[in-house]
Amino acid sequence: MFNFRLQPVLKYRKQLEERLMLEFADIKRNLDCEKETLKKLRRGMAGLISRLKKMGESKLSAADVSIYLSYISHIKDEENHREEIVCQIGKDLEEKRTKLVNASSKRKILEIIKEKKLEEYRLSLITREQKELDESWLLRSGRSVKIEKADNCL
Repeated sequence: MFNFRLQPVLKYRKQLEERLMLEFADIKRNLDCEKETLKKLRRGMAGLISRLKKMGESKLSAADVSIYLSYISHIKDEENHREEIVCQIGKDLEEKRTKLVNASSKRKILEIIKEKKLEEYRLSLITREQKELDESWLLRSGRSVKIEKADNCL
């Protein structure tokens, strides 16, 4: 029966890789959500600017223009903040991707070692079985030679 000595390590590495995959997926989902929020902010700001331009064709009070401009400024600040968040999440995602690739390569190395050890085990089994067959053949052929000699002597 084949027993891989590093099986607990391989099992741990598989679990680590799975955990990293889940964390990577969570960060990726968070990044996609933040990017979508950023797109909505940009569309909203473009809509406000467009509305302000249309309103500029008619007579506007300075207070109305000031309110629009301060709101656009607020949205621009929010957009900058979201861009920083997206950038940071992107860095986190890249870091997690690197960890995931490293964990995956370490697991694959152990799996290759396991396959080699399994192949060595199979070869040793085949060799041992062949040796046993050869020994049994020698014993049988040795008996038949003795029986033939005994028959010849009689």
